[in-house]
Amino acid sequence: MIKKNIHILVIGVVALVIICGFIISSINSKRLVKYTKYTTAIVTSDWHHKNNTGVGVDYEYHVNGRSYEYTINLDLKKNEKYLLAYDSLKPSNCEILETYPLNQNIISPINGWNINELPIPVDSKTINDLILENN
Repeated sequence: MIKKNIHILVIGVVALVIICGFIISSINSKRLVKYTKYTTAIVTSDWHHKNNTGVGVDYEYHVNGRSYEYTINLDLKKNEKYLLAYDSLKPSNCEILETYPLNQNIISPINGWNINELPIPVDSKTINDLILENN
């Protein structure tokens, strides 16, 4: 009986994992919108095919003295800076905002910016829409 229905069990487990992934992604997006702070992200590589970090470009950012490094599948240029939104309670939860490139001489504070402290004009609704759309 179990051998006969093993494919149903496997499909059920896969479906459960996918559903959990969507739920976690939704929770992270909502947290990011609720507890948003901003910092600079620096693109540290040219676009690359799949390697141990994935497909796209590598970028890094710093919050409270800690460095974070990720890969994103966007066509960005090495050494460019972009505005990055991060969850102030869980800084590894972030979204690079490629629509907001930054001047190279802009340096973010160690604990990031609040939206009213940003060195460039931004639209908070556009940022929230980008965060919710991309996650």
